[in-house]
Amino acid sequence: MLKYITLLAVIYFFYWLIKQKIRNRKLAQQGIVIEQKGIRPITLMMIVMLVMYGGYMVYFFLFTDASL
Repeated sequence: MLKYITLLAVIYFFYWLIKQKIRNRKLAQQGIVIEQKGIRPITLMMIVMLVMYGGYMVYFFLFTDASL
């Protein structure tokens, strides 16, 4: 289940990123320059993925029978 949620999150992230790039190019053609501020989107996505998989790993080691 987690792999499907991750796949959907990655697909949506790239959809959002491409949409933002197209929007910024259209605004740049009109002479409006958008200044990048704050945390980069890829950094935010990587933090979310690390927390999600780290949480899963902790859950796996604490609540599953690992004596296989």
